Amino acid sequence: MKRSVVEFSDEAIADLDASFEWGCEAWGAPQAAKWYFEIRDRISKLLSKSPLGYPLAPQQHRYKAETRVLTIERYNVLFHIEGKLVTILHIRGPFTER
Repeated sequence: MKRSVVEFSDEAIADLDASFEWGCEAWGAPQAAKWYFEIRDRISKLLSKSPLGYPLAPQQHRYKAETRVLTIERYNVLFHIEGKLVTILHIRGPFTER
């Protein structure tokens, strides 16, 4: 079975960076760095296997293309699929403005 290629948009990286900064203040830099790399790896692993297995996003109407959502803990990962390419659009935490 061919795996999908997962790429993070600039906006998704900015979302992760903002959560990392919050984590540095709340938990300290080592724990925040551990979280950062674990969530990135987890997103990539899950979406490279079966991206179509996740539901359509409730806010899909805001996007031009079909948008799906993967929920990991308190985070919603919004993404598009085009062929074998999965593009992460945003990674929204519980306190992220929509």
